[in-house]
Amino acid sequence: VLLHLLSNAAQALDGGAGRVTVRAWRDGEQVRLAVRDTGRGIEPAARARLFEPLFTTRANGSGLGLSLVKDIVTRHGGTIEVRNDAGPGAEFV
Repeated sequence: VLLHLLSNAAQALDGGAGRVTVRAWRDGEQVRLAVRDTGRGIEPAARARLFEPLFTTRANGSGLGLSLVKDIVTRHGGTIEVRNDAGPGAEFV
């Protein structure tokens, strides 16, 4: 899960300058993890479909990565959400 989120974040930088940040913190009995990039962000129409199997915005993407991430996280009792409303880039928590 973490490897895929980091890979996606790095790809969102389009080979240019930018930053990928990973944060972790305790929230009651849970641990929360956030992967944030300063890349191009996510269009609202794509954001609504990000976790759908076979949905991709990349020419060479399979559309399986984020749907598998969500499946793995859910099977372990967790949740995942995407945010991209606080400046450039996107954040997966």
